[in-house]
Amino acid sequence: MGSAVRKSAGARRLGVKALTGMLAAGLAAGLGVPDAARAQFAAADRVAATAPAAGPAREAKATESGAAGFDALRVMPLGDSITLGTGAPTRSSYRIALAERLLRGGMQINYVGSESNGAGEDTEHEGHGGWDIGQLSERLDGWLAEASPDIVLVHAGTNNITQGDGGYTTARKLSAMIDQIRAARPEAYIFVAQIVSSRVPRELAQDRIYNQLIPGLVADKNDPLISVVDQTTVGGIDLHDLHHPNAFGYSKMAYNWYQAMAKVFHTSGDTGTNPYTMQTAHRCLAARVVLDGQVRHRTECRTWRLRTVTAEIDGVHRRVRTWQTLRTVRQAYRVRVAGKVQTRTRLVGKWTGPGNLLNL
Repeated sequence: MGSAVRKSAGARRLGVKALTGMLAAGLAAGLGVPDAARAQFAAADRVAATAPAAGPAREAKATESGAAGFDALRVMPLGDSITLGTGAPTRSSYRIALAERLLRGGMQINYVGSESNGAGEDTEHEGHGGWDIGQLSERLDGWLAEASPDIVLVHAGTNNITQGDGGYTTARKLSAMIDQIRAARPEAYIFVAQIVSSRVPRELAQDRIYNQLIPGLVADKNDPLISVVDQTTVGGIDLHDLHHPNAFGYSKMAYNWYQAMAKVFHTSGDTGTNPYTMQTAHRCLAARVVLDGQVRHRTECRTWRLRTVTAEIDGVHRRVRTWQTLRTVRQAYRVRVAGKVQTRTRLVGKWTGPGNLLNL
């Protein structure tokens, strides 16, 4: 991560950023870029023109293309192993997909934090596997002081629920964490997630209570720089295991973060496919298998398709949309040979669902 050139609070709130390569060229020509990007580039020019000549905080820096601009907004992804990226092959979580959507929408960001993993160059974050809200809060002041984020993305509480905290207790701890962020970063934007849905029934019930409380506790703070982001629709076969999204689940998380941020920063344009409208998706799910009497885990990656099927619901047959994958299975059939009926098997393709997700 390069050295930071700090902006004024006003410049940060406009989302002023450094623009490079084709994006800067497109802005100069005024063609093929979102209105939000053109507006931010114009705002950068106004800030540069009116700022005092002295002082590094006011200096514009040259990008690779030679255009003058300002630092990207500093974003701290904060949370547990879901923020870290457990469950995805690259361990990039939602971070790369979100940054790409924001850039297409006209906003460049720079991830900050004490941890670093995932694909690409911008890999910093504060995702700590297994940590609950209390553990994160113990270190939070130091992280905020070191990284000076303009935006904090909070997805926390999963481990509190897993370890036995109820939804109400977890919500109180989250509220205190938000206050802690606000005290340390008075001008930062805070995006608070309603968390991903666990597959474990007991935990899912508490997840729902916790998630229902989050909008109210945020509203009570009466802070226009805090937004709620709904991540509850990520669950089921969007998860690699009982708690962590697979790559497709993380793409849904990135989309949800982006939708919330776009309303605040007024980004627009074609930012990529909406994963919620996809009819076909590649998903990797963990599975338990028994080999030589021992339970072992493996990952099964398959193409899944959203199909219309007939299902019995409360004793009534209904047409429903559900995700299925085409598997090769053995099918028994009977033939008559020399006057005798014999049972044989053959391999056939059959559309099936994921089965019992608690056994995966």
